[in-house]
Amino acid sequence: MRNLWNKLSLRLRLFVSFGILLAVMMAFSLSLQSHFYTQSRVENLLQHELPTQLNHLAAQVALSLAPSLQVSRSLAANTFLESWIRKGMPESDLPQVQAEMAQVHNQLDAGVVFIAANDGERIFYHHYQSGQLNRRQMFRSSADDAWYFRYLGTDAPYELNLDSNEFSGEALQMFVNYSSQQRNAKGEPISVAGVGLDMLHLAEMISAYRLGQNGRASLANRDGRVEVRPDGAVISDLSTTPELRSLLGSREVTVNQMQYEGQDLFVGVIWIADLQRYLVVEVPSAEFMAPIEQQLYQSLIIGLVLIGLSLLVLYPLAASLSRPLVAFQQQLKNITRTLDLSQRLQTDDKSELGDLADQTNSLLERLSLAISEVFRSSTRLTDSAGRLAQTAGLVSRNSNLQQEVSQSMAAAVEEMSSSVAEITSTMEELSASSTQIADHSQSVVDVANLTLDSSKKGASAMQQLQLRMSEIHRDNEQSLHEIMELGAKSKQISKVMDLINTLADQTKLIAFNAALEASSAGESGKRFSVVAGEIRRLADSVTDSTREIEDRIQEIQDSISRLVITSEKGSSSIQAGMEVSSVTAEDLNALVRAASQTSSAAQQISMSTKQQKTASSQVVIALRDIANASTHNAQSVRNITDISEEMLCMSEDLSRLVQEFKMVGKQEG
Repeated sequence: MRNLWNKLSLRLRLFVSFGILLAVMMAFSLSLQSHFYTQSRVENLLQHELPTQLNHLAAQVALSLAPSLQVSRSLAANTFLESWIRKGMPESDLPQVQAEMAQVHNQLDAGVVFIAANDGERIFYHHYQSGQLNRRQMFRSSADDAWYFRYLGTDAPYELNLDSNEFSGEALQMFVNYSSQQRNAKGEPISVAGVGLDMLHLAEMISAYRLGQNGRASLANRDGRVEVRPDGAVISDLSTTPELRSLLGSREVTVNQMQYEGQDLFVGVIWIADLQRYLVVEVPSAEFMAPIEQQLYQSLIIGLVLIGLSLLVLYPLAASLSRPLVAFQQQLKNITRTLDLSQRLQTDDKSELGDLADQTNSLLERLSLAISEVFRSSTRLTDSAGRLAQTAGLVSRNSNLQQEVSQSMAAAVEEMSSSVAEITSTMEELSASSTQIADHSQSVVDVANLTLDSSKKGASAMQQLQLRMSEIHRDNEQSLHEIMELGAKSKQISKVMDLINTLADQTKLIAFNAALEASSAGESGKRFSVVAGEIRRLADSVTDSTREIEDRIQEIQDSISRLVITSEKGSSSIQAGMEVSSVTAEDLNALVRAASQTSSAAQQISMSTKQQKTASSQVVIALRDIANASTHNAQSVRNITDISEEMLCMSEDLSRLVQEFKMVGKQEG
């Protein structure tokens, strides 16, 4: 990649560099713009837009419930109904009770009006709907009446309960339960009255809410379970994930961004005290991110167009910037091609390029002077090489007389070197012969001395052998005695091993009896049974070991018997050897005397041959020095000849190379 970049022209490199720089700057600016805009949009949504929408929708819901709460409170505090309940709820007053409930029904246009009357002894539920009053007694054991007793347990002034009963049908209604402040003898409210709201109207109002295109609103109870959810809503329970559970419990507006079932959502929650419910708003994040992405694409397109326009402007600008360098390059190329050092670089640039042209011109001037000096030096070098060749005897560079003189000098040196080499070779052969004689005479001396020493050592060794043979004879008799004692001791060891075998057999019998006793002892004897088993295995191991020891002792006794026989035979052989060694000692003493005389004569011969060897070696060394000097002289003459020829060739090449340059001084000359 770098090689490809280096092959590009300067204009193209400037153009590509500026283009990449513009693209990086645009990408960086778009990234910052997208980040800041997205962050500000999300913050505005979380801190302002969603909380405002939640508060507005909660106010609408609370406003729609306010009449129902007011009417339910007035019905629970109705003085006629309280008096009627205290009198025992006579059935003769039911028409007037129905009239009171009908008045509330007509006033609010409610679907259902109800009263749960409790005089302390009986509880009756009165249900008014569509102009008809229904009545039944309530019991704690009835599942349909569980809502009433649960509400009494909360001791709350009112609550909203989503429920259905046998009179209203299966359709769910929102019942406003309001308790009277009057208490019966048991301390319970004498009445719980209220109205039943049709949830369809409330659900339509909540379902009709939209925040953007896909934002939805829902109602959830105190536990987080969603009771009213429009089509398209995703969240069905606020207690399913930790992020959703964190929204519960707060009485203020809470808005978070989270992921639920694979969707990125903005979720807002507010507690509606009058409704006793949570109002939940969920908005897909993509709804707010899509405009940001669209704006980013538009900015990207605009940026690409601007980059294209900038590149159209940059190309001629890069060409104008590189034009002086191109002209500079052409001038240098022409100077290199023609080798005309009289030319100079011309440029109108007064900055760095102008300074570079001045420095290059100075370099050309100094190079011209240097080459002129080299040309003059090459001429002098040619003359010197010629004179050196004449002195060395170079045939192709001299006259006939000089050639004869040079050849005679070289031939004389070569002939002298050959003669000295022949004399040296002859003396080296003579020196080698003297050296061999000296070496052989010294070898004779060494052999004689070695024979003398060996005979002395043999005589001494024979004396030592006689002493050792005597000691061996005594030691052999002592060993024979000890071997006999060892045989007796091994028999005693066999008796001890028989005793150990007897003890091992008794131990196994005891261990077997102990195992029988342990097995009869039941569970408590298991551990003792294990110990008895281990003792029996140990006794078996001892028996096996003693048998092996008995086998080894038997082998030792057999070896001792054989050793006794062998020792007796050795004793006889040692006695015979002592007699032979005495005769051999006398012969060795006679040999020592003869070897001493031979050694003295060999030493006299060796001293004479060493003196002759030293003299011949000194002559050879002197001749070698003379031969080396003559060889060195001949080699020096040949080297001088080669060097002079090489210098002549180099001077001719240098002159030819210098003449290729065109210089001001040379042209004038």
